[in-house]
Amino acid sequence: MKTHIPSYMLDAFGAQGIDTGKLIYAIHTDLTSSGAGADVYTAVDDRAMYVLCGVEKVTRMDGARRIVALYEAMSLETYPLSELGELKSERLLSTGRLCGVQEDGDAKLLLVFSVGCLTFVERLIKAVNNIKEGRDPLFEVPVDDRLFCPKCGARYPEPDRKICPKCLDQIGITRRLMRFFGDYKARVALIIAVMLLGTVFSVLSPYIGTRLLLDEVLTEGGGYYGLVGAIVLVILAVRAIGVALQILYGYVLAKTVPWIVYDLKLKIFEAMQRLSVSFYTSKRTGALMNRVNNDANSIYWFFVDGMPYLVVNLFTFTGVILLMCILNFRLAIASLIIVPATIGLFRILWGVFRRFHHKDWVYRSQLNSMVSDSISGQRVIKAYAREDEESGRFSGVSGKQAGIDIRANNVGFTAFPLIYLLMFAGQVIVTVMGSMMVLRGEITLGTMLTFVAYLTMLYGPLEFMSWVSNWWARCVDAAQRVFEIIDAKPDVDEPESPVILSELKGDIEVRDAWFEYDPATPVLRGLSLTVEAGKMLGVAGKTGAGKSTLANLIARLYDVTGGAVEIDGVNVKKLSLAQLRGSVGIVSQDIYLFIGTIADNIRYAKPDSGIEDVIRAAKAASAHDFIMNLPDGYETRVGAGGQDLSGGEKQRLSIARTIIQNPKILILDEATAAMDTETEAAIQASLAKLQSGRTTISIAHRLSTLRDADSLAVIGEGKVVEIGTHAELMAKKGEYHKLYSIQMEGLKVINMDA
Repeated sequence: MKTHIPSYMLDAFGAQGIDTGKLIYAIHTDLTSSGAGADVYTAVDDRAMYVLCGVEKVTRMDGARRIVALYEAMSLETYPLSELGELKSERLLSTGRLCGVQEDGDAKLLLVFSVGCLTFVERLIKAVNNIKEGRDPLFEVPVDDRLFCPKCGARYPEPDRKICPKCLDQIGITRRLMRFFGDYKARVALIIAVMLLGTVFSVLSPYIGTRLLLDEVLTEGGGYYGLVGAIVLVILAVRAIGVALQILYGYVLAKTVPWIVYDLKLKIFEAMQRLSVSFYTSKRTGALMNRVNNDANSIYWFFVDGMPYLVVNLFTFTGVILLMCILNFRLAIASLIIVPATIGLFRILWGVFRRFHHKDWVYRSQLNSMVSDSISGQRVIKAYAREDEESGRFSGVSGKQAGIDIRANNVGFTAFPLIYLLMFAGQVIVTVMGSMMVLRGEITLGTMLTFVAYLTMLYGPLEFMSWVSNWWARCVDAAQRVFEIIDAKPDVDEPESPVILSELKGDIEVRDAWFEYDPATPVLRGLSLTVEAGKMLGVAGKTGAGKSTLANLIARLYDVTGGAVEIDGVNVKKLSLAQLRGSVGIVSQDIYLFIGTIADNIRYAKPDSGIEDVIRAAKAASAHDFIMNLPDGYETRVGAGGQDLSGGEKQRLSIARTIIQNPKILILDEATAAMDTETEAAIQASLAKLQSGRTTISIAHRLSTLRDADSLAVIGEGKVVEIGTHAELMAKKGEYHKLYSIQMEGLKVINMDA
């Protein structure tokens, strides 16, 4: 069984006499039971849990990792799984603890750890529960997040990508890339065929123009003017055909390249669109932009401009060597003396350039992210006068990238002249040896000069290989990142056999829902509530209580980790995503307008809507008046470089966008938070008319906007703590009464100051 236990932990447990072959899972925490700093290894097998406490001592070693940890054990505790009871973790202020709780309520302290280790402790609990329940022990237990490659020991270049550049399956990636370009096999084959024909004529040129001319024509009594003219015409014909083939190659390439780039970028972008919201919250914008643009171009440059030339140069290299061997085998062997040294130098350059390109990509992604953040956060930057600091941050990363580029250029400027010197040394050897053979009458002058010409032609492919190593380094690195996107599985996916309701009514039931954005940090803790179709539910609670999370779960932007969310009695995980998303409209407090006209932004949820529908939705959202005052009305461009709208105006457009969708379920998540009282009252009146026939969930901090709801739910600590009408909750004098009273007192103070 694959355990995913680091070797340093296995060594430590093995030194204590534990059979490491049976260990299934292990974690590394950092505190003793008394709270003192230590290195605590906790492992489980199918019968017991082992807690090994000690101290790691780091020592330097040779090799890729360069450092290893030697473990000095202090104590070992063994707990049979049958006697552990139920494992429970508890988060305190800055630490956490793991306890085994017995049926009678007695709890045994097993581990104390800093709060940063809570994620790993939760994974250990899952593994133990899986063992007790007879499931696969590693079911739903993520692979551990070590920073070092388990195969070679090298540190991962990027902590969030457990990809080791040294251990990549380059052959597998190449095969997959070949399949990826299957749609263009005919065009690429045509490009290669044209180039091969051009190569044939190039290889024949030295033989015809040098050996035949010098040895067969320009010899005493061996030629006449007609034959000289014929040879010259043949040379011109060969050159003309070569030029024609080059023009044809350029034409075919120009017709092929743009479509390959287009198709590759489209496949990457489409794969990104299929991924869940959680994917984008864990990735930097710059890195994603790099994958769509730079990585696609890197793959293109190799497979369209690199691969054909690679095939042609290999063909040229083989053909030239064969012709040289036919002309004179001894001189051919002498010509090839420098080839192994040249190839060895290329192999070294391959690895060097690959490391440089990967580091360059990392810094380029960071710079893209910084530019994106700077553009989006200009208001904050200006408000806090942080322009110089932002420039300093950019300068620091840009300086690191410049350093990598300088080192790469220095390597290139040093290595390539050495290659050229090596090539020239080979040419000197052939010239000296060939001259001696000519003087002894072993070969003719034409043969020797042909050898020199062929040797020059032979060094061309070898020189090209240096650039192929450069291109290939970029391509493999880029391909790995592209395939990460294409292979990524969305957390929220379309069910295999989706349920499509003939008519979605809008009954909502959330039953014992649990959810966490980060492991072991639940936002919802068994939340349950029900909303009847056509009714309005108001949701109140403190910031961070889980109100917006509830909206995301109903729309299935995320999936619950426990419990269920049902619409019309069907679990949302079984419903068709298209029907679900088309039937649930969300007006969020986070507003985004796409680059385009105001009309396009309003009709985004329903692109086939006419201008009359757009205007009707805008009027319902109290947006029509301010739109008509803009320079081009509904055709005014907004978004990047467009009309700058206020927060309230953007929010009204967002409401209009949802209204035109005409959803059965309407979720208002702080929909009127950025509006003045008069505008808010107008929108509330419009929304009140729209509520007929649809289920509405209104989330708001301003409780006065929820007074007319059919029922109100107060959420606290991830649960529903109160539910009822406004009058009922005020009469209870509970959490809702407390929140409402605080707001009313605040309004009184504001009115008095005014």
